[in-house]
Amino acid sequence: MPITITNVSTSTFIVISTLVVAIMLSLRKSKHTELFPTCVTEELKGIGILSVVFAHISYMLVNDSHFLYPLSIAGGVGVDLFLLMSGFGLTVSMLKKKLSVSEFYRRRLIKVFIPFWLVLTLLFIVDNEVLHITYSLKYILESLAEWFPRASAFDDVDSPLWYINWLVMFYVLFPILFMPKKPWVTAILLAAIANIIAIMDPLHLQANWLHRLHTNAFSLGILLAWLLTGNTGFSKSIIWFKNKYEGIGRSFVLALSVGLAAYMIYHSRSSDWPQLASVLAALGFSADFFIGQASSLIAMTMLVIFFSLKRLDCKALYLFGLYSYETYLLHWPLLERYDQLFTYFPAWLAVIFWLCIFVILGWLMQKITRPISTWIDSVLTASRPADILK
Repeated sequence: MPITITNVSTSTFIVISTLVVAIMLSLRKSKHTELFPTCVTEELKGIGILSVVFAHISYMLVNDSHFLYPLSIAGGVGVDLFLLMSGFGLTVSMLKKKLSVSEFYRRRLIKVFIPFWLVLTLLFIVDNEVLHITYSLKYILESLAEWFPRASAFDDVDSPLWYINWLVMFYVLFPILFMPKKPWVTAILLAAIANIIAIMDPLHLQANWLHRLHTNAFSLGILLAWLLTGNTGFSKSIIWFKNKYEGIGRSFVLALSVGLAAYMIYHSRSSDWPQLASVLAALGFSADFFIGQASSLIAMTMLVIFFSLKRLDCKALYLFGLYSYETYLLHWPLLERYDQLFTYFPAWLAVIFWLCIFVILGWLMQKITRPISTWIDSVLTASRPADILK
């Protein structure tokens, strides 16, 4: 049963005010000189995970979708930010040091699957012992094998894991298709494959409508890495602008970025663009998916521009970004099946408590999983024939 929220507007105002205060108090003058350093990518991940958590609370957990509005309407942009950062990070890493396909899988998939398996195993055990929820052996094995064909909020063990399913597809294809001298070709190929799979839907997946909304962000991350680290001159031009223009010119670009991002988030439905929707329908395209994805990608791009050009770092967003993956794995089953905070505390305080809990659990999970991942990686590395012969 959805949680009943009273004083929706007041609770939402307090959450927004608390978040603004936390962000303002954690602002520090940037010390980095790079255009897109790790702190910026983590901040964008922080924006991403907050938007996803707020969307799930507003549209799935409580009975009034006005709660946390407008923080709750950018969930799709958050998912695109995750995919963009994944494509960007993998490309930057591969451009610095090209890994073989097997090395890539060993290093990258271990980091994805160890936390994933830990969370799933704990959920299956705790659900059975505490809530007496049982799952079929087939469902458990499919889940551990990272197969989530549906995204049922109240039936699946962890419905947001449809995203991990989609992400792993990109991870599997990326090292096979990666071209160090032509990353843009890799981006085009991955985008084409993702769109073909999403549009044709050969397996008739219930989660396909979510896949179709997020087919191009990963490839845009590859293009971004190529533009910023390749010999394109793009990076130098942006840095020149960043260093040269201050005052009104810089403020205009920053304000325009945020304004356009907000506009596209607010107008992400086909009903907001009736003429475009009718043209797309006449051409045989799904207006809902095309406009929804395009709006999300434009908003995402504007946020990337804003965070790249700003002069201040935000420690609060960085913290949420640092534990964004763990939070993504944990947040929905904890909210949906194990929440007691909304029962005993005002809604605004429950949200703040949960955000703090997610950061603490994320920190704890990293402390547990990173040594395990390092150990497994060392064992697999040592077990290679070349190493055994040494």
